[in-house]
Amino acid sequence: MVLQMPGWPYGPRQPLPLRARPLPGESTGSFVNRLAHANGLGLADFLQRVGQATGSSSSDAARVAKYPRYTEMYVNGPGLEYLAVLAGEPAAVLRRSLPSLAPRHLLPGDTDAVWKWPWKPSEGCLVHYCTECAEARGVREPAWWLIPDSWRPCARHRQWCNDSRTEPLDGLSLKELPEVVDAHLKRCRIYKQFGRSGEELFADAFQVAVDWWQSMPRVLRWVHRAWACGLEDRSARVMPLVIYPETAQLAELMVEFEQSDVRHTGAASLWLGRAEALMESWELDVQAGRVPLLDWLHRHRAPANPETQPASGHRRTRLPLAPGHRRLASPTGPLEQRSCLS
Repeated sequence: MVLQMPGWPYGPRQPLPLRARPLPGESTGSFVNRLAHANGLGLADFLQRVGQATGSSSSDAARVAKYPRYTEMYVNGPGLEYLAVLAGEPAAVLRRSLPSLAPRHLLPGDTDAVWKWPWKPSEGCLVHYCTECAEARGVREPAWWLIPDSWRPCARHRQWCNDSRTEPLDGLSLKELPEVVDAHLKRCRIYKQFGRSGEELFADAFQVAVDWWQSMPRVLRWVHRAWACGLEDRSARVMPLVIYPETAQLAELMVEFEQSDVRHTGAASLWLGRAEALMESWELDVQAGRVPLLDWLHRHRAPANPETQPASGHRRTRLPLAPGHRRLASPTGPLEQRSCLS
């Protein structure tokens, strides 16, 4: 029942009887679906309690209920307050968990509560939540992350989750690919130590590995990883998974170079030799794979001036990046857009 709420003419004053806790990084649409289901409500009935639709059609509720993994929900400020009341959670708690409720994503208007549910998120990708992570938090129905990339590995449960519409909802098993899990843990350590700078260097390494895969996708280690997951080795969807271990090792090497103030020709040649030795150990064609490495060295040939760059993150080691690194397509987009090689 929609009751009067102080501050607005209409609106809920009490939470729904049964709660649904938001999952970290969950899409708003995913959370709203779960909250409605928990209380035996059809989505259309639930949305009437959140506000009125804007820029959406009357068929949205039926479409969203049928295709939840394609769509995302957005609200304005009053709509967020309505949703918080219905969920029995402070608006600040919902904002911390649900990325689409961040201030930059709120719809305009502060009088009437409104919502919008477009076919595609305005930013990011809907990726199926790791089923075991969700179940550990008491969620036993499908849920979706809203994240920058179209994939995410779960190291704890050895699952590779992505935005596929056809693959199993419980993700791809990484139990036969411990090197992919180890690579993700390396990435997490780099990010924890160096913050955004570490993530951007990982993006640089990823972009180099993408170039390698595109020019020589039949490298045996990559083919075998694809087969271990039951995927076609030439599928673009398998590419991030199969190159992940090499990306992590190359990222560690890039971090070492960026930490050094010595950037003369001899230092660059020494670094290139170490990178090429890794390529040989991976049975990659060194001649074919040298170009993106040289491109990266060119952009990072001058050491950064730490006085002109912000710290990389709270309580993290500062790692100012070279001036040539600053040309990023997006600091918050998919991994390939966070690379200076994009």
